[in-house]
Amino acid sequence: MNVAKRMKRNPVFVDEGDSMKKAMDLLKEHQIRHLPVLKDGERLVGILSEQDIKQASPSPATALEIREIYYLLDKVKVKQIMTRRPYTVSSSAPIEEAALIIREKKIGCLPVVDDGKLVGILTETDIIDSFIEAMGVNGPGYRIEIALANRPGMLFEVLKLLKDFDANIVSVATAPHEDPTKIINILRIETRNYKLVKAAIRKSGFELLSAD
Repeated sequence: MNVAKRMKRNPVFVDEGDSMKKAMDLLKEHQIRHLPVLKDGERLVGILSEQDIKQASPSPATALEIREIYYLLDKVKVKQIMTRRPYTVSSSAPIEEAALIIREKKIGCLPVVDDGKLVGILTETDIIDSFIEAMGVNGPGYRIEIALANRPGMLFEVLKLLKDFDANIVSVATAPHEDPTKIINILRIETRNYKLVKAAIRKSGFELLSAD
């Protein structure tokens, strides 16, 4: 799965010369937490987050009157409080590459840029949604965790066993085992014979770690 399949196209954005108040209004209106910042409506020059705005806003303990606060918010420009040179990703990049950038850089979103043009935005929520979809969590079926020897052909042996019970594989994922000679396989399957499948897995000598 690549970024293009999960990103939000035609994202809401602000110009670097727009006011902080306009940015606040856009975040509230569209119920979002990040705004790409463009220069002259074309080139990406920054990213503005809900947190950036909170940090730049007057303290709740301020003695300023409400009209004075609005006046100040209208005078502060986006370019004064935005994060410059944001990390970006291309629409053709694998979703896991984007997830790694978000995790390592500890950021909440990635503007998606192709040929210097903003084409979308990818958020933490989009990453989580793609993981949920890949794991088949919202779909039918049963979840099974099996520890297998970390060598070629072991998963194939499990799949052959499942085929004997007419089980349909919804998703397959792997995770490291504390024993480096083993690997954890996480399967979601559809079958009418789930209890028989679990019994057959145990009888075949596979290490069943957990099952629905």
